[in-house]
Amino acid sequence: MPSQPPQSPSDEAEFLAELSELLADPSPVPLLMAASAMGFTANVDEDDGSAPFSMPTKVESNPASEPFLALTSAMVDSAAPETDALLLVWAAMFDDSLLRRRIHRTVKPRSASLPEWVRSLDSISPVAAASLRHELGHEETLFVEFSLTGQPVTMAVAVTRLGVPYLEDCYPIDDTIDSIQQLSAGNPEIPSEHIELTLADARARIEEFVEHGDHIMPPTETDTWPSVRLLLAWMLRLLPEGGDLEQPHEWTEEELDGLVADFLASPWAREIQSDAGMHAERLFDFQLTHGSGEPLRWGATAVNMVMGDLYPRKVLADDEFMLSMPTVLAALVQFANELSGTSPEFTTSALEAIDEALPEYRRRVAQGSSVSESPASGLAELLGLPPDIEIPQDLVEQLGAMGLGPNSGRGFDPLTISPEGAEFLREELRLRAGGEDDLAALDEEPLPAEDLNTDGISPKVLPQVQALAADLARFADAHFRDPEMTTAVLRILNLTARTNPGAFRRGFAHPPAIAALCWIAGKNNRWFIAEVRQRTIQTMTFAAGATTQPTARAKSMLKNVSYSLEDQELDLGDPALLTSLARADIIAMRDAVIE
Repeated sequence: MPSQPPQSPSDEAEFLAELSELLADPSPVPLLMAASAMGFTANVDEDDGSAPFSMPTKVESNPASEPFLALTSAMVDSAAPETDALLLVWAAMFDDSLLRRRIHRTVKPRSASLPEWVRSLDSISPVAAASLRHELGHEETLFVEFSLTGQPVTMAVAVTRLGVPYLEDCYPIDDTIDSIQQLSAGNPEIPSEHIELTLADARARIEEFVEHGDHIMPPTETDTWPSVRLLLAWMLRLLPEGGDLEQPHEWTEEELDGLVADFLASPWAREIQSDAGMHAERLFDFQLTHGSGEPLRWGATAVNMVMGDLYPRKVLADDEFMLSMPTVLAALVQFANELSGTSPEFTTSALEAIDEALPEYRRRVAQGSSVSESPASGLAELLGLPPDIEIPQDLVEQLGAMGLGPNSGRGFDPLTISPEGAEFLREELRLRAGGEDDLAALDEEPLPAEDLNTDGISPKVLPQVQALAADLARFADAHFRDPEMTTAVLRILNLTARTNPGAFRRGFAHPPAIAALCWIAGKNNRWFIAEVRQRTIQTMTFAAGATTQPTARAKSMLKNVSYSLEDQELDLGDPALLTSLARADIIAMRDAVIE
């Protein structure tokens, strides 16, 4: 069944005002991003959580959903310049000839007042493509530049190249590839290899990275992905077909044997015992199959992957053999990086990572020797499945690579957390709770249902804040379906109104403010779940009637508040803003940590 028709913003004038603001921006990027986000969300299948196109970068026609077509028809009838601009972008963005003809027939004749770039979307053309790849080969960003009436729009596709390379993020930039490369070249902290690409090759590679990313669990969700998925699909359709995929060097068994022999004959391996050859063979293989594919380039990322997961999980051997590996790894890193000419700072960081990971690695080895269960049976127990259930080995390995499995540290079993890991976790919990005393005093009492507390809010903005609170509460009740989350959102409204009244002056639009406040509450309470369509940032944003991502506005609202925002997670450090469920999770983690 198709998704339900998108709900119109509660205040059409505010919706049009926000579109007008986007349209007035000298860069096309803000309106293009908003159009992509709205079109993507409106065409997601409500029942299975799928994207509108399972492979969105393919060029075959995929019709828009019936509810979306009903929305476009209503916009065509409204004849507002702001929605006309949005319709023209959708006409170009969707690979739907019927939709395009309907919009062009009615809207184009009355579009003279719109910016030239909106009226000239059919003239957009690709200019160039290039890539910046990290020296170690484990990450890369591809850039494809387009010209829209002389204005640059460059799509940036960030790729993780560990194991099977896949799209990690995607976003448009209103700048040229040359400017981006100049900025990169002037930053010594971003050592990257510049790779020229043909337009056809760029299309082929990005399509492959998107396809691989579609099979990653949990799926990637950032502030811009998958909301720019339609924009990326449109841009790629403008590129020529027939490009070549990258063909990495296929290391033969003989070549790897030669690498191992060269390592054993090198000064780096001179003092190592006979286990060095077996360790080296496995380490080179792990870098090929699970790492960057570059066996002679090592950094801290590869070291952490090997010592923190691959070796203790995949290698079955006695303790003496397992504990001799880090010494071999340190020697192999120095041998490999010297042979390949890798920058010395990566060798230094890799050796430091070995020292830091050593205590946890030794603990994992010691624990592993006393565990008789198989990875599959341990995973069954972790997932709450019957112990005799048959779990495919590839699923065990995939989840293990994500840190899910027996002895992975997930589930917060106190026996699987090292002293260093325990302190790291405890510091994270202090950030969430507001300090050591607050962490110790946490309880699981539900937040009471309450109206907006107006204490401390300036009388100059109080009427505007109260009007927003009414809309905000209605939306939070309907979207979160949890009275505690509604209370948390209203308390965050009080916090932001007290500390930053300028954000609530007359004339501000309610939908983007609602989206921003719900983003803050959702992030702080870990409410968003990327793999559950109804609990994604994109779904919440569109449901609120906002046309832009809420992150920037949320940060602006919080500019006078002390908070932590790391790895896409937000911590306000106030138990009064946490639901009982969020506090219960923190308490469970707190109590699992052994001092």
